[in-house]
Amino acid sequence: MENLYLLAFCFLLGCGLRASGRLPDNAPATLNAFIIHVSLPALTLHHVHAMRLDSALLWPTLMPWIVFALGAAFFWCIGRAFRLPRATCGGLMLYGSLGNTSFVGLPMIEAFYGTAYLATGLLIDQLGSYLVLSTVGILVAGLYSSGPAGFNLRGACLRCLRFPPLVAIVTAIALMPIAYPPAVDTLLLRLGATLAPLALISVGFQLRLRQLEGQWLPLGAGLGFKLLLAPLAVWLLYGGVFGRSGPEFQVTIFEAAMAPMIGASIVAMEHKLNAPLATLMIGIGIPLSFLTLPMWHAFL
Repeated sequence: MENLYLLAFCFLLGCGLRASGRLPDNAPATLNAFIIHVSLPALTLHHVHAMRLDSALLWPTLMPWIVFALGAAFFWCIGRAFRLPRATCGGLMLYGSLGNTSFVGLPMIEAFYGTAYLATGLLIDQLGSYLVLSTVGILVAGLYSSGPAGFNLRGACLRCLRFPPLVAIVTAIALMPIAYPPAVDTLLLRLGATLAPLALISVGFQLRLRQLEGQWLPLGAGLGFKLLLAPLAVWLLYGGVFGRSGPEFQVTIFEAAMAPMIGASIVAMEHKLNAPLATLMIGIGIPLSFLTLPMWHAFL
């Protein structure tokens, strides 16, 4: 559970640094750029390269794609019904549909299901959550940040192909037959380990509870979907329709119930998709998930 203590400490550290005035106001932009271009690719190169792909793991891997599709439809309907701004609707599709399947998910899997199922969690995270973010997530971010009139599909696809985490995923898969030198593997692991601390410091630095004004509806919709409706939908689909069962099925639903993804919120902030709401989703969603996840475990 040390990872969870680290998340809490770095989040509070970010709040403290903002209050102290020791960092410039644009510090989160620098932190976010480092995360996108260094931390995320390094983490991906390390973990994806070490995976052993198996067709039996297709179902867990598909879960984040299904949740993202359901979330995009859900938040599009919410946006239309309540006339939410485009930036809010697009942001919710990112940080309301993608879960923190690594820095919260993996410690939670280890705590509730044991280390034997960490490989399933890693597969869900790298070839599910982060691959969704690196492909359709980037396309959604581009569409909702520029608007239909200013959206260039060719340009958006090029940005997607150049997105550092996606390049890292493709590179890691291509290099699977080749073993990394120990020094390279250690370097990637240490660079990747900076993601969670820097991301939580960035979120804590930007979080201001007075931003709750006017955000109650999208915040409630985002957390309600991510923590409750999304795992319920996957449970009904996988268990009721496809007849899945067993511990691996339970871990998949458990990962679907994770708090919003830090990486998705960083991408949303980079594209100016309601950054205050992104910080609220992370700052409130992660602590709240410490209450909802044990409830899901007991239910499963």
